This record gives sequence, C-alpha cells and structure tokens, in this order.
Amino acid sequence: MSYYLAVPLLLVAALVQAAVMPSFPVLGAYPNLVLVLVVSWTVVRGQREGMVVVPIGGLCLGLVSSQPVGVALLAAAPVVLLAELREARLTQSDLLLAIALVLASSLVYETVFLLILQVMGESVQWWGSFSRVILPTAIINSLFTLPLYWLVWWGSTRFRRPHSL
Repeated sequence: MSYYLAVPLLLVAALVQAAVMPSFPVLGAYPNLVLVLVVSWTVVRGQREGMVVVPIGGLCLGLVSSQPVGVALLAAAPVVLLAELREARLTQSDLLLAIALVLASSLVYETVFLLILQVMGESVQWWGSFSRVILPTAIINSLFTLPLYWLVWWGSTRFRRPHSL
C-alpha cells in the first residue's frame, strides 16, 4: 500500500469524521478516525511512512472540519514522535502496540488541541475537558483501532509489491 492510497483513505476518513461521526456520539465523544488511521499506518508501515501520512491526515482533517486550519496538523505532529516506540519493539504484537499508541496519541492530540485553542484566546476548562472529552475520546479511539488497524494491515499485505531479486 502506497501513499497514493493513503490520500483518498485519509480524505474519506476525514469526511466521515467531520460529517457523520457528530451524529453518533459514543460516551459523549466522537472518535478521531484520522488519528487512529495514521497511528495504525505508522505501526504497520513504519515511522518513515508515518512522517508522510501524519501531515496528510492533519491537513485532510483541517480542510474538511470546522476547526481552524492547521490546528489538526499541529496536534497530530507528536504522533510521529510516539511512533518511535514501534522501533523499540516493546511488545511482540503490533496490534497491542497500536492500541497503546492510539491511547497515548489521543491524549496528546486532544491536549495539544486544547492548548492551541487556549493560545488562540479561547477559554478552556482543563479538568472538565479532560474528564468529558479527552479521556472518553482516547477510550473510543482505542476501540476503533482494531478495525482500522486491520484495514491498514490487510491493505499493506495485499498491495505489497514482491521484491525482485
């Protein structure tokens, strides 16, 4: 699976996240499909590809959502740093690593997002935001990891070019 598949996949995920997910809150929050997808892509395909798909996902989400343009890109940037844990091989299972990274990335993403909003002059209630938005979103994103990870893994093995000798 190559970058030419990543762009339409991330654009569809951003459109679904912006247009469909607000109609179906889970635990009072909405999953961040783009974040889960870029973390899954990075775990399956490596940090090198993650450095490309994370900005693409942030831009797609910023362009189709009502957020200020660039905020999603800035909030997603630490995902690439967290993906360095993949190279450490802390677990034998990449799926468990993906779930843990989605949980950590969700906490970081939402915190950075709120920090950017506060810097822009918005009023942010940190404790209320943590208990009602950040934590439920991290849990929901972790639940959405399995199907999106499987999609990326399947596409990665299905469309991988055989190595020539």
